Amino acid sequence: MNNQRKIWALLSLALILLGLGMIFFHLWHPYQLVVDGQPLQVRTIAFSLRGLLRQLNYEFQPEDRASIDPDAFSFNLPERMYLERARLVEITVGGEKLTLRSPERLPANLLQAAGIRLFPGDLLTQNGQTLDPNQALPIGAEASLRFLPAREIILEMDGQTRTIYTQQDRLADALFEAGIHLQPEDRLSAEPDTLLGAQNTFSLDLARSLTVTVGKETLVGLSAARTVGEALADLGLAPQYLDRTVPPEDDPLPPDGQITFIQGSESISLVKDETPFSYTYQLDPETELDTTKIIAAGQLGLVVTRQRSRIENGEIIQTLEEGPWKASDPSDGIMGAGTKVVIKTEVVDGQTLEYWRKLSVYATSYHPSEFSYGAQTRSGIPLTKGIVAVAASWYGGLEMQPVYVPGYGYGTIADSGYGIPGRYWIDLGYDDENYVSWHEWTVIYFLTPVPAYVQAVLP
Repeated sequence: MNNQRKIWALLSLALILLGLGMIFFHLWHPYQLVVDGQPLQVRTIAFSLRGLLRQLNYEFQPEDRASIDPDAFSFNLPERMYLERARLVEITVGGEKLTLRSPERLPANLLQAAGIRLFPGDLLTQNGQTLDPNQALPIGAEASLRFLPAREIILEMDGQTRTIYTQQDRLADALFEAGIHLQPEDRLSAEPDTLLGAQNTFSLDLARSLTVTVGKETLVGLSAARTVGEALADLGLAPQYLDRTVPPEDDPLPPDGQITFIQGSESISLVKDETPFSYTYQLDPETELDTTKIIAAGQLGLVVTRQRSRIENGEIIQTLEEGPWKASDPSDGIMGAGTKVVIKTEVVDGQTLEYWRKLSVYATSYHPSEFSYGAQTRSGIPLTKGIVAVAASWYGGLEMQPVYVPGYGYGTIADSGYGIPGRYWIDLGYDDENYVSWHEWTVIYFLTPVPAYVQAVLP
């Protein structure tokens, strides 16, 4: 009986041990653990991933990423499990450094985890080398990244808004990078060398080709102006007064860039119809003998007609006549005839003459044999050299007046004749034997003494 009990006891123990062995061999399982991309073969008994890792002397970190819940209890863990261990990542943004632990390998996801939004044109570097944000980083190693946010440019260009992201420092370089090649005639709201900030707003008017017709000439140029007038100013043309343009100056530039510049002007001419005036004479004791002085000026009568002509490009296109109107009435003037006798001296033919009147006269000559009455003169003195005849209208006031005629010599007015109408005239007397013919202009000097009566104006 006792032996039988021992046998059953041994048999029960054997069954228990067999069961435990079967359980052991069932739980003793081979696993492939892929850690940071590297496969690791393990045969062990584990009921959770965290427990498995502890058997490998690694404590699962909160930032680590696994293919299963590390704390989920299971008698049948997956044969292949994945673990991506978190690593230290440092991101420098400007002067600030952001630090995080993450198993993430894509830089774009790391930036997102750090709260950094990625925009076009943003730059990410590692050790001075540019990184593709969507290119995975090497496994496991700590990463030190530098994030360079792009500068944003909002550009108003030719009526449209364009947003440009760039790493360039200067405005001109950013525009060139964006395929915008500036020309000197372009209108940019800031200097091309302007340093960019984080956000920038500029306007740009691109220059367009213009053809300006000025009369028979054609000018070609570039301008970024928005109106016709501004474009002409860029080309050095400034409409003045009556100039005009097609299209008008305030209009936008035409799509074809064609502008006509018409040079306008106005011509005003005055047509005068004059009414003459005359002078009356009065004796003036303050004015020298044989000279005149205007006492009161005369004035023409004027009737004026004005013609106004509109001219474009050198051609008259319109003429308007205004008037006539009377500008002034004629007014006669007053001329003073001098009566003041002034005695003067002059050397003539080597002779010093003292005279009180000098006149330009036309001289002829005569001698006794020319006349039927022979040598008889009006004064009764026989005709000979030294006898001077004057017009009868002169004779009464100048009878026996001593005179001097250059080239003839001294003489006395002692005869009269008919004279020559319209001229001051004298006739120089000679003997028949010494006769000299005169037919020329000369001068007669009236010598002192001054007669008692002096005729102010000789007829």
